[in-house]
Amino acid sequence: MSIPNRAIEKVRLMRKIERQRSELSQAGSDWLDATAKVDHYWVKLVDMRKYLVVGSSLLAVYGIHHPSAVVRWSRRAFGIWGTVKLFRKTLGNK
Repeated sequence: MSIPNRAIEKVRLMRKIERQRSELSQAGSDWLDATAKVDHYWVKLVDMRKYLVVGSSLLAVYGIHHPSAVVRWSRRAFGIWGTVKLFRKTLGNK
């Protein structure tokens, strides 16, 4: 390869690298936009971690003494959660 050909090749490769960096930066921004909602809920969950640990411990102790009550309340909680999801899905589409 002669010197002028090397210089041309180098410029071509530098432009290719710049284009790839630009595409990578845009893809990173798109990824952050797409996962923003998940990140928001993850931060909330991590912030509530100490309360969840205490609550689950209390529920475990209560569950040892009253297992049928824990099962009954958990079924009710899942039923209410399902109902809320149904209403959100139904009312959210209009």
